Amino acid sequence: MGGVVSIPAIWLMGRAANIWHLAALIAAVWFLGGMGLTLLSILTGLFAEEAERGKVFGILSLTGGLSALIGGLTTGLIADRWGYPALFASLSVFWSLSPLTALLLEDKVVAQVRDSEASTAGEEPGLRGGFFLFLLASLGVAVAYYVSALGRSFAMNDLGFSAAAIASTAAIGGAVTLPLPPLIGWLSDRVDRKRLLAFCYLAGTVGLLVLVVSVSLWHFWVAVSLMFVLFNASSGVGSALVTDLVPQGSLGRGMSLFSAMISVGGIIGFAGTGYAFQNLGMLSTFIIGAFLPLIAIVLLIPIRQAGPEEGSARRDT
Repeated sequence: MGGVVSIPAIWLMGRAANIWHLAALIAAVWFLGGMGLTLLSILTGLFAEEAERGKVFGILSLTGGLSALIGGLTTGLIADRWGYPALFASLSVFWSLSPLTALLLEDKVVAQVRDSEASTAGEEPGLRGGFFLFLLASLGVAVAYYVSALGRSFAMNDLGFSAAAIASTAAIGGAVTLPLPPLIGWLSDRVDRKRLLAFCYLAGTVGLLVLVVSVSLWHFWVAVSLMFVLFNASSGVGSALVTDLVPQGSLGRGMSLFSAMISVGGIIGFAGTGYAFQNLGMLSTFIIGAFLPLIAIVLLIPIRQAGPEEGSARRDT
């Protein structure tokens, strides 16, 4: 349903008469797209075996790099040659694949466990403190990513780069980081997921600092590649960590909140970046954004993951 409604909304984006029409359509597409991504993550968490959660979510996160590669190679060229109405018309046709493939997905229903029953079975009901710390860390990371996304476009536009050149950064970043999500996801099944997340977050800090000194096209390629490590490579490990932290009966709620942090981070990141650029300047904004992944790393430290034996016991109950 979300995919079907998104098709005309995307088409109308190319024909928006003013900024308010465009903003309303973007909100609709983000809402519907976020709904679809959240449902996919929930189904993945329910079906993936505990020993291979990281690998499965890593493969799913591969779509981020693929979309950046395909979109980066095509959207800028279409916009430069035929205009934005043609671009969004093309995207709406491509989006029709979403509702068609959704018909092929299987569903899985998990019975809700009451708090008293969960306590008797030895399972902690609801969402735990470590999960909410991870939500805050994810929010900070999302804000940092969107600061870089909008700030990079502003910076490249100020330097006189074309739409095709600006879009090429996404293509290069997607191509360079394409193997990382499944690789990092596979590693997360064998080593501490928090350490891998800390590595991805640190890459984001370096990426934002690279944006501070970027003047050539290849500088922006490097920066975007590092930000893709922060966002795309860490998303699969993050989803696997949510599945570790949240009881199965609460996975729908937990994964929805985790996915919501991306949208909330986008709102804060986009709005805050524009305001900060006007009042603080571009370089100061990038430097402030670079501290957010470091704060996220600190928030990861007290989070306690269930070990293999504990996880097996919870699954058996």
